[in-house]
Amino acid sequence: MAELAPVIETIEGEHLKTLAEFGLHSLSKMSFNEQVFRFIRGGERIQDARLRTNVAGLELENPLMVGAGWDKRGWAVDGLYALGFSATEVGSVLVHPQKGNPKPRIFYESGTGLNRLGFNSKGQEAVAAYLDTQKRPGVVGISLGKNKLTPDDQAPWAHAAVAERLYKYADYFVVNVASPNTPGLRGLLKTEPMTEIVKAVKAVTGTKPLFIKTTVDLALADLDQILQICIDQGVGIIDSNTTIDEELKRAHGWAGEMGGLSGSDPAFRKRATERMRYITKQTRYANVARIGVGGINDTESALERIQAGAQAIQVVTGIRQRKGRIAQDINAGLTSRMNQDNVENIREYVGVSA
Repeated sequence: MAELAPVIETIEGEHLKTLAEFGLHSLSKMSFNEQVFRFIRGGERIQDARLRTNVAGLELENPLMVGAGWDKRGWAVDGLYALGFSATEVGSVLVHPQKGNPKPRIFYESGTGLNRLGFNSKGQEAVAAYLDTQKRPGVVGISLGKNKLTPDDQAPWAHAAVAERLYKYADYFVVNVASPNTPGLRGLLKTEPMTEIVKAVKAVTGTKPLFIKTTVDLALADLDQILQICIDQGVGIIDSNTTIDEELKRAHGWAGEMGGLSGSDPAFRKRATERMRYITKQTRYANVARIGVGGINDTESALERIQAGAQAIQVVTGIRQRKGRIAQDINAGLTSRMNQDNVENIREYVGVSA
């Protein structure tokens, strides 16, 4: 049985996820899809004006977004919206198609995941073709990446090229060099290279919101550099990407394994919340937009991150754990909590614990 484990994990992990994406893509095209989506999400889509929020000028129906890494093709954004999410961040998208790291490369254990996908991407042309098939009723973001063989000094061009190609499909863009699965990529989370990337992308995207994605693995001194770029360049921040912390991986039997950990690990969730609290304190008066991701899978973790300062939150690994009901359940829980606290809008919770 042990020798079959990698095969089983591949089927249950990446292949099953692709099947789920395809199912959402196909279902959103069918005439009877609303009845089916109602069943999947567990009732009528929650539409409560008190959940409406704004981040970086993006008007969100509710604070629940799908983070980058779930829909890399851009073919499931309509289906994810139908499940109750207000937005989907597609990608990361690269200029050229890239297979990523060898399989198996997604592992899962009790709500926590380890992935070493390595920026697998169909490439910008394929993503554009997929997005053309979507009605895009919610907000759509594009996570920008660079191919493994693209030299670091060409990173500004690579990110800007994807932004230019997919400009008409996107409501916002994200520079993602925080993935741990491409050797040396996180080295771009420094003042000089990141400033050049941001300037190149902004030259293409104009007034559309732009974010930088960071990670809890980043030292505070380096994070402060990124926050200063956000302030100077007028861009937002998304935190956190997966962590390569060996102690956390060891707790799930992944010691020494390549890849980043995500999901409902309590220590990871705590670190991500503390990081958002720090970011909020450092940028509270600088008008830096903040989106929280990492370890969010229920109402408690969602509200915790919002109270730490996130103006909106993203879910990725939690979708596997909670399936098609996750957005519906979290939004229902948030409205229930607002009823208890006599809160008129979800924004009243933002940053109260920071």
